[in-house]
Amino acid sequence: TGPKVKEFEDEFSEYIGCKNSLAVNSCTSALQLSLAVNDIGKGDEVITTPFTFVSTVNVIEHQNAKPVLADIDQDTYNLDPSNIEDCINEDTKAIIPVDYGGQPCDLGEIKKIADEHDLLVIEDAAHSLGARYKGKKVGTISDFTCFSFYATKNLTTAEGGMITTDNDILIEKL
Repeated sequence: TGPKVKEFEDEFSEYIGCKNSLAVNSCTSALQLSLAVNDIGKGDEVITTPFTFVSTVNVIEHQNAKPVLADIDQDTYNLDPSNIEDCINEDTKAIIPVDYGGQPCDLGEIKKIADEHDLLVIEDAAHSLGARYKGKKVGTISDFTCFSFYATKNLTTAEGGMITTDNDILIEKL
């Protein structure tokens, strides 16, 4: 909450190239807060991958929403966009792709599907700080991108996380 945190957030935004960054205590909290600030809860469905750390699915459960698991691409182990369409119904509110092993998902195709169905994209980028997708830095493509600074990540603060978004209204609510 002090001045160093604000300085870190500002420098992070500048590095990523996004409008807003918000430091939190973990990537798990970043994911859950991104769901909560978008009023995703009971009766809502969120599409994600089965090939992830348990917190990606747990945050959906903690919001009383239903996780819907779409299959992965056998070459990248990332969420396969071709399997997302089959999972969408009237209760679907968001997609949480996970950048497995620091390799960004097919964010262009995922974002296209999300836009066609008016869905939110909350990217779990716990391992992909510094990665690029088609020349754009991870953290500038999805509606919300969540990073981890846990001890095993490529930038560490021993613990911690960050949310990036260009949404000025929701960053204030966060």
